[in-house]
Amino acid sequence: MNDAPNAPVLLVEDNFDLAGNIQDYLEQRGWSVDYVPNGALALHRVSEQTHAAVILDLRLPVIDGLEVCRRLRSSIAPRIPVLMLTAADLLDDRLTGFAAGADDYMVKPFALPELLARLHAIVRRSSAQSPSSVLRLHDLELNSSTREVRRGDRRLVLTRMDYSILEYLLARSPAVVPRQELERHLWADDPPGSDALRTHIATLRAEVDRAESTALLHTHRGVGYQMAVVEPESRNE
Repeated sequence: MNDAPNAPVLLVEDNFDLAGNIQDYLEQRGWSVDYVPNGALALHRVSEQTHAAVILDLRLPVIDGLEVCRRLRSSIAPRIPVLMLTAADLLDDRLTGFAAGADDYMVKPFALPELLARLHAIVRRSSAQSPSSVLRLHDLELNSSTREVRRGDRRLVLTRMDYSILEYLLARSPAVVPRQELERHLWADDPPGSDALRTHIATLRAEVDRAESTALLHTHRGVGYQMAVVEPESRNE
């Protein structure tokens, strides 16, 4: 039961006393905990870091737990295990939570040993169900099981958002992916400002093509983006 994952668990809970109790309990048993008090910070944190699971309160300020779960499932981290917490022991709430993509559901108040057992179970199931899939292009390799990306002998360091972009473009390679399609994949129906995707593409290109003689990430202006080995005369960057 004490087999803790390598990555931290993200705890999203606006009750500071409860959050402190959960964090202390898990950390005393070898688990690493990353804590945020609201849904907006949770989405930002998951887009920037890798987590083994999310403990997600249903009633949150800024963006509620149901919407956070929906966005995780739709684009940001579709495979991450989610344990949802609520103060309401109502069937409709539980069904709504599962419909949003929660893997398990706990009603407050609960015993901390049970939370640990349920958390351990959803992390174990997620690990067992994760397919071993490797995407390759030229000397670039993305392993979706380990989330490791390498170009030749170099290990790429990517944010979660940049990893999601690269994985999607590689899966569609050599097709040119329209900008609007990529934005829907990343942010569903609520994209941020117009420069957000451009900024992520720039940081991703800097990491993927840094000091490489063969560029793999290409911008087709006014159309979209492409992962491919493109002949010099046919590039449209």
